[in-house]
This record gives sequence, structure tokens and C-alpha cells, in this order.
Amino acid sequence: MKHYIIAKFKDRRDTEKLLPEIKELFGATLEIPGVESFVIHKSNSTRENRYSIMIEMNLSAEGLNSFDASEVHKKWKDTYGDRLESKAIFDCD
Repeated sequence: MKHYIIAKFKDRRDTEKLLPEIKELFGATLEIPGVESFVIHKSNSTRENRYSIMIEMNLSAEGLNSFDASEVHKKWKDTYGDRLESKAIFDCD
């Protein structure tokens, strides 16, 4: 399945500044059983109503449960949650 995290930073400058460390953080998801891959897409738009990044993960249903319970997910929420204006989560086959 695919799991998407679509996030909009409050401060648009955070996109460039934080992208390397977010990629590094999500690199650790590859050690979680059931997580096959991830790609982080950065928006190419500067329009105010656009989201900043989209994290696309390929994983199994069990992998999603493991990711949700992981230290990576906890660190993502603890480190970046307050910096987000909004986010959307979307899962599909």
C-alpha cells in the first residue's frame, strides 16, 4: 500500500532548511519490517495555498502499524508537528 504524509510548514523557509534532516529521519523507516521504500517530494510552487512536502511510503498494512508505533514516527511528530500549519494523511493501494 501507499501511505502519504502531506505537510505544510508555517514558515516556508523551513522546507529547504529541514529537508535534509527529514530525509535522514525517514531513511530509518527502511529498517522497520514491512516498510519497503519512501520518497520525499518537495513542492515546486511558492503559492501560499500549496503544501510544502509530500512523503510517499510504500509499505504493507503491518508496516504501517509498525511505522505508526515507531520511534521515527514519534520523532517526526515531536520535532516537526509544531512547525506545521497543516497536514493530511492519505492511504491507498
